[in-house]
Amino acid sequence: MNNAWTVGMALTWGTRELTSPDNKSPRLDAETLLALALDSDRTSLFAHPELTITREAFRLYKSWILLRKKHYPIQYIRGSQEFYGRDFIVNPGVLIPRPETELLVETCLALCGDHEPGPEPVRVLDIGTGSGCIAVTLSAENPQLRIIATDIAPAAVTTARMNAELLLDHDSVPAFFLSDLGSGLSPDCQFDFIVSNPPYVGFSESGQVDPSVRLHEPEKAVFSGSSGFECFRRIFPEMHKLIKPKGYLLLEIGSGQAGILEDLGRKNGWVMTASHPDLAGITRCLVFSPLPE
Repeated sequence: MNNAWTVGMALTWGTRELTSPDNKSPRLDAETLLALALDSDRTSLFAHPELTITREAFRLYKSWILLRKKHYPIQYIRGSQEFYGRDFIVNPGVLIPRPETELLVETCLALCGDHEPGPEPVRVLDIGTGSGCIAVTLSAENPQLRIIATDIAPAAVTTARMNAELLLDHDSVPAFFLSDLGSGLSPDCQFDFIVSNPPYVGFSESGQVDPSVRLHEPEKAVFSGSSGFECFRRIFPEMHKLIKPKGYLLLEIGSGQAGILEDLGRKNGWVMTASHPDLAGITRCLVFSPLPE
């Protein structure tokens, strides 16, 4: 294969290479990767299928097609993922941001807007920040918030800081810390809001997980024990020590987990005050308040 290959021929080859029962969008993947290799866009590919491709561009495209055949995420190849209208740096050290998580952000922003103002700034804790998409977006949308974000993975903390530097242009940027949930924070550090998109898939469900997620995204950011509830079992008691009496705990959850988590929260001193479905109608975001002592 050489520079005699045209855009149309390359797309036909790439689509054929990516066609498999595990890939739901081989043509779209091929178009995305070729546009990336040509530093172009998909519209230009449609308009000019007769254009020839340089040897260098095709070599790059071919290497990416072979990676994608192994279910390597296109977001990691591209190095970015759009979230809430902003392009976030992503790499194999962080979970790729999903549209469902935007619901968690929207819910938190709405509650922050309704929060009764006081003499101190509203304080938010984001646990398991990953790419920093939640913390950075909250800060970008409401610069008055004072946000702390934690993650157990050094690569995630580094990436989150990079995204904050890239996407925020005000002084009150989130502070990112290496910590297992809130274990590195002082109990004297109290928050009005605690948000998290924790791992909530059980190892028993791994066969149902998309291969690109199962094989390439950080295991600790996806899976939580055999049942998927192990991380939640830690979050409820640990966050109870860090929440203000009138504060809120917001959690992204998996399909069918709401009932169990409502009971688990109640056993650990929380009451569920709201639940929100995603665009598919699946309950995706739960809101809890601490029960009065």
